[in-house]
Amino acid sequence: METGSPGLNMKPQSLQLVLEKQVLALQQQMAENQAASWRKLKSSQEAQQRQATLVRKLQAKVLQYRSWCQELEKHLEATGGPVPRQWEMEEPNLEQLLIRLEEEQQRCESLAEVNTELRLHMERADVVNKALREDVEKLTVDWSRARDELMRKESQWQMEQEFFKGYLKGEHGRLLSLWREVVTFRRHFLEMKSATDRDLTELKAEYARLSGSLLTCCLRLTVGTHSRESTGSGKMDESEPAQLLMLLAKTQALEKEAHERSQELLQLKSQGDLEKAELQDRVTELSALLTQSQKQNEDYEKMVKTLRETVENLVYDSLFKEVGSGFVGSLLLMDRL
Repeated sequence: METGSPGLNMKPQSLQLVLEKQVLALQQQMAENQAASWRKLKSSQEAQQRQATLVRKLQAKVLQYRSWCQELEKHLEATGGPVPRQWEMEEPNLEQLLIRLEEEQQRCESLAEVNTELRLHMERADVVNKALREDVEKLTVDWSRARDELMRKESQWQMEQEFFKGYLKGEHGRLLSLWREVVTFRRHFLEMKSATDRDLTELKAEYARLSGSLLTCCLRLTVGTHSRESTGSGKMDESEPAQLLMLLAKTQALEKEAHERSQELLQLKSQGDLEKAELQDRVTELSALLTQSQKQNEDYEKMVKTLRETVENLVYDSLFKEVGSGFVGSLLLMDRL
């Protein structure tokens, strides 16, 4: 009836190791995705800063060209001369710089939009990571509670098992002691029966011997009486009536003793039958109680085994459903980023 409690202890430990590995893998994946997102955000910010610096430089150069053009125009208006060829050659460069400035401004705006989108994604990822951490903490608490409950039930079951073992051992000892008493009583009863049968046989033999002696004496007395009547002597031996009375007294005493022995034997037999029936009923009752206890112990072991399997299945299902869904959702969100 002993169960493998080490196997039960190994199952929660293996399940806890699986849970810890899943949590560590999820945390590592979230940290890697968060680091990658931060790197993307940082590179985007650096690119935006470079674009902003380039735009400022281009704007400064455009302002410089404009001021230079204004000075040239003022100088031409003041002198009334022709437009220098150098200014005519620099004008296309100015247009190219303006076009490039517009392109850089557009790129800067697009980078700003990307930066804003990345920041929003980072905020969402932080929210998802926070929710995942809360789910992991909740799962850890639920798992700890379920493990403590399972360990408590296992300890309670072990205590009840030890109690049942002690109870069964005590009942087994009582049954063996009762069986020894039955065997001893049966041996004593058989010895008493044999002794009583032997005494009755001796009494019957003594009774038969005394009956024969009495019959012989009676025959002798009858023959003597007839012989004296025929001879006419009329005298009677005085010892013969005394012997006859003695034989009658012994016969009555033997009959009384035989009757008493018979009554005693019948009483002992009836008492032995009653005690034997009582002991047999007690043995039957203890056997039924032992069988019932064994059946209850087996049913309890089956119930504990079913409860353990149910708890493990529920923990596995809830663990893999919640952690798996959160892990997949975080991976999808990080892929979108």
